[in-house]
Amino acid sequence: MWLSAGAMLVGLAFLAVLFQHRFIYFPLRYSAAQLQEARRAAVQEIRFQTSQGNQAAFFWRNEDSDAAPKNIWLLFGGNGDLALTWMNLIQTFPNPDTGYLLIDYPGYGISEGRPNPCSILENSERALQTLLKKKSWAAGAARPCVLGHSLGGAAALQFAARNYVHKIILVSTFTTMDDMVRNQIHIRLGPLLRHQFDNVASLKTILSQKEMPEICIFHGEADDIVPSKMGRSLAQLDPNRMKFFEIAGASHNDIFQIPLPQSLQSALFDHIVPE
Repeated sequence: MWLSAGAMLVGLAFLAVLFQHRFIYFPLRYSAAQLQEARRAAVQEIRFQTSQGNQAAFFWRNEDSDAAPKNIWLLFGGNGDLALTWMNLIQTFPNPDTGYLLIDYPGYGISEGRPNPCSILENSERALQTLLKKKSWAAGAARPCVLGHSLGGAAALQFAARNYVHKIILVSTFTTMDDMVRNQIHIRLGPLLRHQFDNVASLKTILSQKEMPEICIFHGEADDIVPSKMGRSLAQLDPNRMKFFEIAGASHNDIFQIPLPQSLQSALFDHIVPE
């Protein structure tokens, strides 16, 4: 019996190592109708190249202006999301002072290549650089801010650890990918995990910066994919400088549904209000 159990655990670990990217990423592609609908909504395609090949992000603003917006939000979705999915949210709260740069990961949408922490970071940095160059906006003309949901929280944090941002919003985000693997299959892969998203380390780097951004962490109380204790654990790294909001009754994927919780709406579009 013990040998059988041990063999099963070894087998699970082997499969997790060999096919781990398939357990982490679930890339989707756009249909022609989705892209056409985005163009009708005045969404601009931002085309660029990385080590993974041809990539595309999307930029949307409530009004067409040559002047830089006050803020540019980089939005990072979960492992089964596409960048244009964010349009359902941001069009509900249009603000001419804000622009939204919607990031697709390599292999998602109309982008080529394969996602991993390095290629995702490369996409996000190159997308912002390309947008600024295309618009002839100076690097400091608009304040960059990042919002990430689930895996997107890791993408947002690794960007913010290397680039100055004004505000960080994390939603339904895990502590480390190794913790997530252990939570799902009860095995810790450690150095065998090739996709080492470590949000604890990224946050510690950000907290050590001379000019620290405003950081808000939101988690659904009923999240059965990423336990809310992970979001709370991230906030506990520095509870005096980070705000944590647990959204009652919200699960992993419905936390953005309208009506949007007031605390999250205020963090995104105005200011933080105490609950």
